[in-house]
Amino acid sequence: MYPIIQKLIDSALNEIREESEEWGLGEMDELNELESIDKIVIDSIVNVTKPKVYVKIFRNTNREDFDNIRAEIQYRVDKWFPNIEIYIAEIIDERTFGPGIDW
Repeated sequence: MYPIIQKLIDSALNEIREESEEWGLGEMDELNELESIDKIVIDSIVNVTKPKVYVKIFRNTNREDFDNIRAEIQYRVDKWFPNIEIYIAEIIDERTFGPGIDW
């Protein structure tokens, strides 16, 4: 189940990136959110009453809010795994320099 859900998350993120090429000025915040993500990796899956997937988001900016992308990925993955819930377990900053890192 782990690799299947990871592939669905990767696929959804790539689809969103392709669709974002047509977005305009009204979606600047969503574009910034999307461009701030390097990758999303599953941290753990808990399956009690419904599947709960905890993910790590690897970012390349100082952005802290990724709820729009998380919700859109959850919506797309839900088509294959109904009632799935995706939660952000951790946001990992991969930058080695820049605002908040060097100064």
